[in-house]
Amino acid sequence: MKPTKPFHLISIRFSHYVEKARWTMDYYGVPYHETPLMPIVHWAVTPWHIGLKGTGDNHSSRFSTPIVKTDRGETLIKSTKIMQYLSDRFAPKHLPLFPNDEVRQLDEHYNKYLGPHTRRLFYFNVLNQPEVIFDLADRNVPPLQAKIFKGAYSLCKNQIMKGLGVTPAQVEKGMGYIRKEFEAVDKKLADGRKFLFEDRLTAADISFACLGGAIVLPQPHEGYGGKLPDYECGCEQLVKLSKEVRNTRVGEWVLGLYKNHRGTRQIPAEPRL
Repeated sequence: MKPTKPFHLISIRFSHYVEKARWTMDYYGVPYHETPLMPIVHWAVTPWHIGLKGTGDNHSSRFSTPIVKTDRGETLIKSTKIMQYLSDRFAPKHLPLFPNDEVRQLDEHYNKYLGPHTRRLFYFNVLNQPEVIFDLADRNVPPLQAKIFKGAYSLCKNQIMKGLGVTPAQVEKGMGYIRKEFEAVDKKLADGRKFLFEDRLTAADISFACLGGAIVLPQPHEGYGGKLPDYECGCEQLVKLSKEVRNTRVGEWVLGLYKNHRGTRQIPAEPRL
């Protein structure tokens, strides 16, 4: 049964963890409206939805997004829990997103390890080039919020770098880890399969396509629900790795998942006040 009214997604629009939740809502045709926020600025909003104590874990801050408010008044947090809820409520009973423990374990593996490494690489590159993160603000959130973020840029940068452990050494280590994860998926795909498990899309495919596939830098016209840097951004390290993995079997597979299995995506409009 379809929702009685649209869900409400509170997001950092370009976040790959948010994309997991957004992809799943789009996949099941769940209507929603989105409140996009910039990192650190979101601290002024999310506590009102999840409480002042927050709900952190070992791979996200305690006031992290995504947050989903359902038509039933429920507040859902954490990408995997949101996916599980959507699967339980909207998937055909014989086609759940989490059909077995292997899928659950791989999804959590990507949450804990792959997601943080790609996030550190992303922030290290865009935060060290203010014009890039400012452009992302202009393209993902309303003008007033973008202005606030730009005015507090130095504070936001320091908080993000410190909070996420973004250092040159961690980023270099993470790039090696990302390559290994792509190699592991390549081995799975070598037998000609179209998905990581069984013969259909599961949470494992969505998690990899978002948490690892974000390195491919998919653009809105390719299926991504937010606006990421493109190849003209000047972030040489990020762009170099993106080009490297985009031109592999796994990179092409990721783009194919976005094209063929992303659902009817709500294309972000230009931000408004």
